[in-house]
Amino acid sequence: MIYVEYIEHDRILPIQIFHKIGMQDAWSDAADEKVANLGRAERLAPGPSVMCFWRHRGLARMDEWEASFRTEATRRDPGFQATRLGIHFVEAGLYDEIVGGAALGRGLHVVEFFAAGEGVSDGAIKSRYEARAATHGGGTLGFVLRRVGTLGPDPGCLAVWTFPSYAAAEGLLRERHGDAPIHPARTGLYWNFDEALI
Repeated sequence: MIYVEYIEHDRILPIQIFHKIGMQDAWSDAADEKVANLGRAERLAPGPSVMCFWRHRGLARMDEWEASFRTEATRRDPGFQATRLGIHFVEAGLYDEIVGGAALGRGLHVVEFFAAGEGVSDGAIKSRYEARAATHGGGTLGFVLRRVGTLGPDPGCLAVWTFPSYAAAEGLLRERHGDAPIHPARTGLYWNFDEALI
């Protein structure tokens, strides 16, 4: 399961501090893996401007997070408090991995936000994206995620591709989808957070 945080820079906070705590290095637990931390590229994405993706083992892990967050030790932890108070967490979403893999590497990340009705199976989504990936050899399909129930923003699903550059991503960005039942409602461009000019 993937937990995605949708984050915005509070303009009251100096950007240098946001860059430091936005890396979210204060959280370290073997039960969780930060698989992507993305910042909007040249404002070519919907807000909020940052998305951080955490892989964990499911809703039982959410119970463990809650228990941990409520301990006195956590309440006194300066790293945790700096993150909680210094980052504007706009919202979050929980997603099942239809296509998943290793943490994202370097490159330009293209995030497609798409809808899939209840009648559309995970297998149909996977097949659609694997077929598209076969035609876009200049990039890599890293993740295809489907929202758990309605726990996350619309349109509910997202796919993350990685390309070496804007030019390399052009074929995907210009792709026409016709009447395909699964197609992007919106697309955004992102760099890894430590490279993004937020």
